Amino acid sequence: MNRSLTLLSALLLTATLQGCGDDSQPAKAAAPEAASTGAATPAGDSCTGHVLEKALPPTKAIYGYPYLSRECGYDDATIVYGKADGSQHLVVTLTDTGLPAPGADQQGEAAKQYLAAQAKLRDTTAKNVSLLNQARQAALQNGTAAQFGGEQYLPVIDSTRMGDPLAISVPGPDDKAGESSLTGLIKGRYVLNMTSPDKPNGGTAQSLRELFVPISEQMALTKLP
Repeated sequence: MNRSLTLLSALLLTATLQGCGDDSQPAKAAAPEAASTGAATPAGDSCTGHVLEKALPPTKAIYGYPYLSRECGYDDATIVYGKADGSQHLVVTLTDTGLPAPGADQQGEAAKQYLAAQAKLRDTTAKNVSLLNQARQAALQNGTAAQFGGEQYLPVIDSTRMGDPLAISVPGPDDKAGESSLTGLIKGRYVLNMTSPDKPNGGTAQSLRELFVPISEQMALTKLP
């Protein structure tokens, strides 16, 4: 393949990734932030006793990020870390895609749409991880890493202690507003997402890997059914 076709392939793959990436983010309201960086978990908040609570990272400062807040819904849990002034911000979301549809009518149209959306979320997450891995390998093999800002900004693939693959992607060095993310499908059922606009050590993929992956290791994912 000549260089112009190689470059076109890389651009098309990048466009595909950008088009698919948002589908792996569950649609939900943003979690409210606490007023101070030393926020304590209130007694009886929406995550207390929730089935996902046991898998969440701790409600205390973690890897230099103060705990701010957490919020749980029917099938998801979100925990927010950072500073109230916005100078640090990191969001962890865990979504259970294996629950029955909410409500008594499990055969109705609303239930069918809910289950279809959850199945799509599982499939899209798994595909995104695979596409990010393919993008990394293709860029290294074809010499097109410059399209990402250099090799240090290529997607990185890691895994949970159970072996579930995790993909870390970061914006290029010239993208000052973009967010870095970690995404993965846990036990074929739970969608894990982490996002942050912060750019430690230049915002390279390895720098965000060193932030995101240790947080995932603080989560008791093995306790999920």
